[in-house]
Amino acid sequence: MTQSRCLTAQMLERGMRHEARLAFTREQVDRYCELVGDQNAIHRDIDAARKRFPDSPDIVVPGGLIQTTISALFGTLFPGDGTLGLTFCVERFRKPVCPGDEIDVSLAIERIGRGGIVDMVIEVADAEGAVLTTGTARVVAPDPAYQQWWSENVDSTTETGC
Repeated sequence: MTQSRCLTAQMLERGMRHEARLAFTREQVDRYCELVGDQNAIHRDIDAARKRFPDSPDIVVPGGLIQTTISALFGTLFPGDGTLGLTFCVERFRKPVCPGDEIDVSLAIERIGRGGIVDMVIEVADAEGAVLTTGTARVVAPDPAYQQWWSENVDSTTETGC
């Protein structure tokens, strides 16, 4: 388990990075699709996935599940708890991600602006290092008052599975 963090804009610097390795199970795909109402057959039927992506070894992990999991990194680890998301845009994935595939996510700070606004560059690569997609995000890092509250109330008590 990794403890959550809470980094203010004053604690961040241009070029700082956070990297995470993610993988998804069929159960996570099923739960996500049920929660959001995604009925796309490529997320539940291997034959449908192979009709769309002939070389696919399995069903396809929804892009939305990957994106929401990356968003969880913003609000849990980098910058961390108290972060507010403003925008998150990614390109189309260059190849599908299947359950069990490991992907590497890199978040890099490009700019820190007024009001704690942080612009990030995102890269998602497969386990061999081939880039699957890139994107950008703009978030508002927690302010010092929130960070103080967090350090007094959450820091030593909360762990997360991210």
